[in-house]
Amino acid sequence: MLRIIISLFIIAFTSLNAISQSIDYNKVILPEGISDISFEEKLVQLAWQNHPANEEVKKSVDLAKYDLQISKRYWLEGFRMTGNLNEFNIDPARDITNRSQFFPRYNFSLALPLGQLFTNPVENKQSQLRVEMAESKVNALKLELRREVLSAYNDYLMFQEIFKIHSIALEDAEMNHSIVEESFKQGEESFDKYNTSNTNLSQKKISKIQASTDLQNSKLQLESLIGIPLEDVQ
Repeated sequence: MLRIIISLFIIAFTSLNAISQSIDYNKVILPEGISDISFEEKLVQLAWQNHPANEEVKKSVDLAKYDLQISKRYWLEGFRMTGNLNEFNIDPARDITNRSQFFPRYNFSLALPLGQLFTNPVENKQSQLRVEMAESKVNALKLELRREVLSAYNDYLMFQEIFKIHSIALEDAEMNHSIVEESFKQGEESFDKYNTSNTNLSQKKISKIQASTDLQNSKLQLESLIGIPLEDVQ
């Protein structure tokens, strides 16, 4: 019984620890300037830097932060400064009776509506939430982009291997057909066997063409994400 309780406690602790783990979004897509990274991570990094669709989401964070700054400084709207320019300010010597004292050059005032004292903190919280929402969209995009890039790269590697297999199969079919064809010319093989060999050769050629097309299309898909030719990735 004690062993069962201990086991349940370990399982519960492990599950709680797993739930409490948070994602470091700086590692989802590595920042620029980090050297010695894998080829896959470089692809993800390039996609984040180069794809135009990401810019709108990135800039939404900056816009939300600017709105927050404006909201926090809105209380400065209550301050007023005015200037009074008259003949006595321009030429004090003409102010024989010292009338300029009734027309000060600068006037300062402060007016803070009571409603602003209560609404501005709420507006600040709203602006802060908009910043957090914009950052959440960026983080969600990072996860989605990483999935798309790595998935596209895995497809490229798969089609590359498939193309190699079909290339080898075609070479074997060509070699086998040349032997059958030579034997057929010398009357050592039947026409049916020659025809079967020729049909098999044609099918292998078609399979290689299809594999080549799939490989090129997967390469184009990957390059559309990273923004540069795959050969230029360093």
